[in-house]
Amino acid sequence: MKQSLGEFFNVLLSLFKTLFKKRVILLVEPHHPNLGDLAQLMCTREWIRTNFPKFKLIEVGQFFAPFDNSIKAHFLNFDVFKLLSLKMFVRKDDLLIGHSGYFFVDHHTGWFAYELILKYFPNNCFLILPQTINFYDPFVVKRVKNSFSNHPNLTLLCRDEVSYQKATELFSGIKISLYPDIVTSLIGCYHFNNKREGVLFCLRDDTESYYRDDEINAFISKLGSVKIERVDTTLKGPRNQIEKNSRQLIFEMIEMMSTFQVVITDRYHGTIFSAIASTPVIVISSNDHKLSSGVNWFPKEIFGDMVQFAENLDQALKMTKDICGTAKKEYNNPPYLRGIYWEKALKF
Repeated sequence: MKQSLGEFFNVLLSLFKTLFKKRVILLVEPHHPNLGDLAQLMCTREWIRTNFPKFKLIEVGQFFAPFDNSIKAHFLNFDVFKLLSLKMFVRKDDLLIGHSGYFFVDHHTGWFAYELILKYFPNNCFLILPQTINFYDPFVVKRVKNSFSNHPNLTLLCRDEVSYQKATELFSGIKISLYPDIVTSLIGCYHFNNKREGVLFCLRDDTESYYRDDEINAFISKLGSVKIERVDTTLKGPRNQIEKNSRQLIFEMIEMMSTFQVVITDRYHGTIFSAIASTPVIVISSNDHKLSSGVNWFPKEIFGDMVQFAENLDQALKMTKDICGTAKKEYNNPPYLRGIYWEKALKF
């Protein structure tokens, strides 16, 4: 959902009031009920405040423009009007930070927003937080290659090895690094002593789903009398209420996961929330490499069998039964990724 005009004028007012202060400007943060994205925003705010204590944080909002190569899109689009307005208040020494996620894929317009930002603010240091990259249409590939290459002030973080490889092949003349999703900074920071029982399915219900409902239902039927629940990290309800209470809702989800013996998920943040709860998680496929490559952040020598990827549902069933049949064991995942990546400021 896009910003309203009133929300945008409030952003301009904040920029005007801080015109002579050091600023970090956060761009394209989420305005929808996905707890994974809202957790990214929560962690990003904390990371900025911790690592840039002398900077004022200004949240600009979204620039999700529909992909349209027409003259109208470039000269009359409301997003371009917003960027022209911002240009009056953004100084060259302002640091720009782009929200993390799955923006660098054909069907998402987040990459188009970042393309516009690069076009209007080429001289600002611009950090794009960890992205999944999966372009496939030749026209879009050509366009993003031209748009994102040769910007020495741009740093692009990639949140899995496949995305990193794709980025290095696509973009030249920018800084590219491999970095885990920022929500992994919470792993190892919380401990739960809840009684654990049953299996929680945290599954998406959209075009990125790999398995059909009948396949999942057949899987569930093979678990017998085990306690089963099903949730999603995308909630239903008023956007403003979910955003207002996002921190509480995020930790309620993590706390709930800590009451199960095992979580089965095709959500990337379902995986990370499980790891925060120190609940064993079995990751099943989605329609891209985001999960199969993303689980590599949880090496066996550090996390043991706490995060496992199942090649198919038969393998997932065996893993589930093995975990449920194991004698009770206390799990406490270490703050491994936080220590290596997120307890320091990035140079960009």
